[in-house]
Amino acid sequence: PFVTIDGEDSKDFDDAVWSECDKKKTKIMIAIADVSFYVEKGDLIDIEAKKRGNSFYFPNKVIPMLPEELSNNLCSLVPKKKRKSVVLEIDLDDGKVKKFKFYRAVIKSIARLTYQEAENIFLEKNKNSKLFSIILNLFNTFKILQENSKKRNKISFNPDEYIIQTNNEKNINLTKKKKLESYKLIEEFMVLANSIVGHYLKSNNIKSVFRNHEKPPSEKTKILKEIISQYKLNHSGLFNSQHDFNKIIEILKENKISFLNDILLRSQSRAFYGTENKGHFGLSLDYYVHFTSPIRRYSDLLVHRDLVDSYFFKKKNSRIEFTDHLNTQEKKADSIERTIFDVASSYHLKKFRNYEFRGFIDSVENFGVFIKAINFPFSGLARYNKTFSSKYKLGQIVKFKIKKINNRNGKILLFKVKKLADDAKK
Repeated sequence: PFVTIDGEDSKDFDDAVWSECDKKKTKIMIAIADVSFYVEKGDLIDIEAKKRGNSFYFPNKVIPMLPEELSNNLCSLVPKKKRKSVVLEIDLDDGKVKKFKFYRAVIKSIARLTYQEAENIFLEKNKNSKLFSIILNLFNTFKILQENSKKRNKISFNPDEYIIQTNNEKNINLTKKKKLESYKLIEEFMVLANSIVGHYLKSNNIKSVFRNHEKPPSEKTKILKEIISQYKLNHSGLFNSQHDFNKIIEILKENKISFLNDILLRSQSRAFYGTENKGHFGLSLDYYVHFTSPIRRYSDLLVHRDLVDSYFFKKKNSRIEFTDHLNTQEKKADSIERTIFDVASSYHLKKFRNYEFRGFIDSVENFGVFIKAINFPFSGLARYNKTFSSKYKLGQIVKFKIKKINNRNGKILLFKVKKLADDAKK
């Protein structure tokens, strides 16, 4: 009895999950839509999907990588319908992966749950619900996977995320996304699948597309150490290990300055696709691929083909896929998403015109400083002038007001910047 757990607005269901968990032994099944069955290498749909690289998501619509008949119907693991999948079966013993096996299978999901619905079933402990035992098993398995992540020192970034809510241009709100355990549950299941597939491909010398994330560059960790030293926190780490990052995240939480997590996040290298495996620093994994979202990412479709060819047909592939285009398309999608968010944020902020915000110095330039608001999802520029000069440091907490908002591009100008310490003295 597989179930899908996704966002409320989701229409393309890439993954369905099931698990059974007792004292020491755990069995997991992760079913991923078998897009490679429908989209063959070199056909017209494949050529167009490769060009797009990924789906592009907007607040009111999606530009899908694949035609909607595939992405929302034939490939999508919709409930009560037979769907072709690549299923990964994993046996854990005392939390460790003992064995795994792949199937090309036909599955039928018994329910399409939102994250909130899955969370509610688990929290309410409603034993009359036919889904309760399935959800309970999934959450029990999640706790085991989460413990494994902690043991290997996966970096536990937990930034605030915001959702755009809109009826029309004049009524735009940004609301903080709830931090549900069910999000993390699906994340842990998908990370497990991606790492096992990466390990299988690498150990069998299969050429494929790996998802790499390298250590932060030294120039970024140097800036990070300078910011941390301003706050006189008990942390002497060099930020060249996952442990150093997890330690400072805990310290920031204890000192109630978790907003500096944004600076920790920005100190990271950008993850990228490459034909050479370099491991994933943030997840603390030696092998990693993107395998779990073939409906919306072309990289995952490539990995599916490589896995299917080698595992089921015993073919040794000779091709090396070009990954620069995939990295470019991903950056494009991120940039579009960020711009839309900035514009939405600028409309949302109209109602805070005379509000005095708190924020921290995010970037220091020769023409001014960029300030990231605390408890609000925006950044803005304060230009230097006669009363405001370059005496500010990165990470410093300040008060400020909004001077001007450009709703066309989401750019925000700030003024009346004051150091919080100076303000307190007055």
